[in-house]
Amino acid sequence: MLAMTSAHAGSKRPATGETGTSPRWPGGERVVVVAAVASLLIGASPGTALAQSSPGLTFRDAVAITRQRNERWRAADANVLRAEAIRDQQLALYWPTVSVSGVYAHLNDRLFVNLGTLGTATVLQNDPSKVTVSARWTVFAGGRILAANRAGQAGLLAAGQERRGTRQGITTELVDRYFRRRLASDVLEVRRQALATLDRHLEDAHRLRAAGQIARTEELRAEVAHAEADRDYKKARRDVDLAAAALRATLGVDDDVVPTTPLAPVDSLEPREAFSVAADSGNPGIARLAALEEQARQGTRAMRAEYLPAVSLFGQQEVLQNHLNTTTDPKWVVGVAGRWDLCDGFGREHRFSAARRLEEAIGLERASARRDVRTLVEARYDDYRSAVEQHASLETSLALAQESLRAESRAFAAGVGTSLAVVDAELALSRIEVGRLTAMYDMDVALARLLEASGKSDRILDYLDRANGGTPR
Repeated sequence: MLAMTSAHAGSKRPATGETGTSPRWPGGERVVVVAAVASLLIGASPGTALAQSSPGLTFRDAVAITRQRNERWRAADANVLRAEAIRDQQLALYWPTVSVSGVYAHLNDRLFVNLGTLGTATVLQNDPSKVTVSARWTVFAGGRILAANRAGQAGLLAAGQERRGTRQGITTELVDRYFRRRLASDVLEVRRQALATLDRHLEDAHRLRAAGQIARTEELRAEVAHAEADRDYKKARRDVDLAAAALRATLGVDDDVVPTTPLAPVDSLEPREAFSVAADSGNPGIARLAALEEQARQGTRAMRAEYLPAVSLFGQQEVLQNHLNTTTDPKWVVGVAGRWDLCDGFGREHRFSAARRLEEAIGLERASARRDVRTLVEARYDDYRSAVEQHASLETSLALAQESLRAESRAFAAGVGTSLAVVDAELALSRIEVGRLTAMYDMDVALARLLEASGKSDRILDYLDRANGGTPR
């Protein structure tokens, strides 16, 4: 079985020694991986950066690369910037609107008015032009401007919480795919060692059969077991390829990487209630609904403001006038304008009712989400505890299975045991080793999902460091 640096991962197969899926260089591994991350940050292509460095990648550095390269992570950032721009757009409602208008016309002849005995007066000469500067400032709108700005701020908060939810989901996905890739590599090593054990067992069977010490059926059992071990090994290799492809998609890179952070049991957590309390205030889904509820509340206030009048100041100044002899337009004008819609066919009442119903619906959805999240935290905490119990059970069985295989192999080599006993012992040991690795993987993934449900995914590195003896990986 793969030799692990964790104090919890010290199982060894009898007579096979310790091997690893990737070389370990004290200190050097961190240097080359950080160099790869730096290359990504300054714009190097992911394939080039990873190809020029060691393929080994710690989980901590995988998180850093994901934050830089994952498209969904970056799209969530773009959505927040969009919401910020919408919020700033609402701020513009506090300020006056200034505009410049101009007109130029070419006529076939000048316009004039015949005043009879008084003669003729020119009204408009040819090629007239005019430029006017106008300003309008809404100083009272019944609270609509304030409500629009508060709604924009609530929308920005909702976008921020949606980004948190996206990031935490991607973090959970990274935990799943990173350690699934590690699990696949470790299971491949278990299958390789099982195949090596059955290689030796098959050689012993051929030798003992040639010496007449065992029957042909014993030799056939060894051949069948060897063939099954070979199929399991090839399947494990395909599982590595599939897990590698999934990990590359999450990282946003093209080249394969080898996880170097080992599977390790995180066997101590805070009480269940701590996660439930954290989820009620920190779950991004609940926080997003709270922001949307506030946005809907401001929408209701804006609809209520439609019952009140709107008052604005306005002004106008002519800055250029040419060939205009009319005296009806003033050079400048300032004033106050008001508008009060007394009736619009009950459309205002229906808009107000719809806004209130939206606020009520989001409030009910938020209350339901709080209950659902509490249930989700309970379920994911139970998943974590089940994985811990499974791992503990397999740990107690591992030493016995190793000793059983050692004893049965020696007995068969001495001609006093059976091939079936050796095969059964090997299958039992492989099953326990794979189950133990799977339990550690389940433990890590269950922890990531629990942290996501409680809004604490950013603490995943702390828990994994604790599982690895406090050493950052």
